[in-house]
Amino acid sequence: MSGQDPHGDSEAVHRRHCNEEYHHETLRKIFALPPKVSLPTITSSSKRDEELSRTLSFRGYHSNQPAGGYLSQLKPDHAKIFCWKDCAVYGLYTDLPETGNGGSIQSYQLLDRGYRAWFPRRSADRDISDGSFWGIFTWLRLRKDEMTGRKAESEEKADVEARTEVTDELAQVWAFHEIFCEELTKLAAGIEDSKAGRWELRQSSTEVIMVVAAGWEEAGVRLTWREDPRVKYAGFAAGELRSVEQEARGGFWELRCPLERAIRIVASRDPARRGGTREEWNYIYEETLIDVADAENYEI
Repeated sequence: MSGQDPHGDSEAVHRRHCNEEYHHETLRKIFALPPKVSLPTITSSSKRDEELSRTLSFRGYHSNQPAGGYLSQLKPDHAKIFCWKDCAVYGLYTDLPETGNGGSIQSYQLLDRGYRAWFPRRSADRDISDGSFWGIFTWLRLRKDEMTGRKAESEEKADVEARTEVTDELAQVWAFHEIFCEELTKLAAGIEDSKAGRWELRQSSTEVIMVVAAGWEEAGVRLTWREDPRVKYAGFAAGELRSVEQEARGGFWELRCPLERAIRIVASRDPARRGGTREEWNYIYEETLIDVADAENYEI
């Protein structure tokens, strides 16, 4: 990829400029009013039925009109917003999030910083206007009764309970996400789009979740996997991954890091997107966007 602006009035340059504008404007509309997933509306012995009783509300990928419904009743086109994304991105809450611009999450800043890191390292298998991106920020409501929420009697106990709450939180997220991905995969297979062709979930978006919370600008974001990510992903420092095992809900792996590094790690699922310095001219920012890989002494 070149860092030079392909100046000129050629049809290819004009088409590229239009594609980038359309792609970025679509993302701005989505991040302005992020998709929102409710609590389950039924209690059932079937975990799948219970999770699919949640409702999803968002604005249509192309129409920008209100869309969604019960997860069990979504239409194929409703899956487009989640197709061709590198990972799932959730903001978690137990009470209703604040209104406006992603609530307590500065979603425009999340879009801006994430776009700058993703663009020069993006996958080359899709036209930029066909839904490809690092992720779509989505509000996911968790069950309050499954969080600890008890007042600790000591600093040591507070630390244990904080870790327990994080574990419970991620267990809920994975319980939802795995079922959600199964449903989206089926829906995507039914999308009819003669212009863009097939729509599908990237494999990485079923394997890794990014959790974004207030203060992410300084504290970073959390990445979590069900299986040891070092088998398929790259860019980890020795000993920084945290492994958590749960008898009832299985285990997962977790890492906290800056957003830009998280995007780079997720992209490493594709060996062609690993390592090196990537730079490319971008028409939206009218500058060359650069992403520099982490130090080479990370585990691969």
